[in-house]
Amino acid sequence: MPVTEPIRVGRDTKEELRRLKVHPRETYDDVIRRLIDVYRKCQQ
Repeated sequence: MPVTEPIRVGRDTKEELRRLKVHPRETYDDVIRRLIDVYRKCQQ
């Protein structure tokens, strides 16, 4: 099982992350990683 760390995000941020899920069972970690990938691609 992967090691996890708790992070604090505001309610508004959590709601935005929830809206960005492509599947209801997708984790917030998956959403954040996808956002990071998109960000990195835009920086190239």
